[in-house]
Amino acid sequence: MQSNPALEYDYSIAKLFLFATIAFGIVGLLLGVVIAFQMAFPDLNYLAGEFGTFGRLRPLHTNGIIYGFTLSGIWTAWYYLGQRVLKISYNEHTFLKVIGLLHFWVYIVLMALAVVSLFAGMSQSKEYSELVWPLDLLVVVVWVLWGVSLFGSMGVRREQTIYISLWYFIATFVAISALYIFNNLSIPTYLVSGVGSLWHSISLYAGTNDAMVQWWFGHNAVAFVFTSGIIGVIYYFLPKESGQPIFSYKLTLFSFWGLMFVYIWAGSHHLIYSTVPDWMQTMGSIFSVVLILPSWGTAVNMLLTMKGQWHQLKESPLIKFLLLAST
Repeated sequence: MQSNPALEYDYSIAKLFLFATIAFGIVGLLLGVVIAFQMAFPDLNYLAGEFGTFGRLRPLHTNGIIYGFTLSGIWTAWYYLGQRVLKISYNEHTFLKVIGLLHFWVYIVLMALAVVSLFAGMSQSKEYSELVWPLDLLVVVVWVLWGVSLFGSMGVRREQTIYISLWYFIATFVAISALYIFNNLSIPTYLVSGVGSLWHSISLYAGTNDAMVQWWFGHNAVAFVFTSGIIGVIYYFLPKESGQPIFSYKLTLFSFWGLMFVYIWAGSHHLIYSTVPDWMQTMGSIFSVVLILPSWGTAVNMLLTMKGQWHQLKESPLIKFLLLAST
């Protein structure tokens, strides 16, 4: 039986997301520096009228770094390593390539509209979730396109084992899907009353309930974008770059499921000494402490992957960054 010829991977979509990662990283970090100086020197708030104030620029910074820089990096990694660990190529799956390109361009349109709307002061006043309701709908479209790419690629895979990096990508997709939709359920006021701005909406929740749902989402935007997605990236590139196998598969299982079950309930630690019920504040605090276990489990697993190979730190800048991120 003739063996399959070597796959020619298609990195064109990964390159597009890589360019976006670099662009959003530069702009997002620059905005961070500007607003940091504004806190130290308040007069800097008035250099560009209402468009240069801290209140206008901070949402641009947070959205640019979380949903621009970080998500673009995760999607760069997905469109690069997804093919390799699943043993497929977009050259042989036209549908998946079209979905990937559509994912990128709809995402870029969304981010451009986000920049314009946030600069204009259009916001629904929820941290890490400021975008007005029409853009929330576009976020769902972008996220579904990634889901089609993610699970579609797994559906045609040659490699039956789902590598650990993809576990973390799946976790990011599933968790943010539920969290984002529930946090952004709102009523467009103009469509209901015929009064006011078309872009304005009010949350489906009120008061304390709104705060609880917001920080259920807000904290887990950190958990399932900054954390789980990036861990997935490291689990591929650290062994690949170092030539070392992951130290412990059992520790990987413990850390993954620990993170999934514990992290999602920690958000109420943002609401200490508020009108949120005491039991929920206590639960959020306890679960935040328990997070030491899966967090350290992941870090230890990655550090011990380099056991006996620490000399590579001197030789590889990539390993330096990966281990710093792990720690």
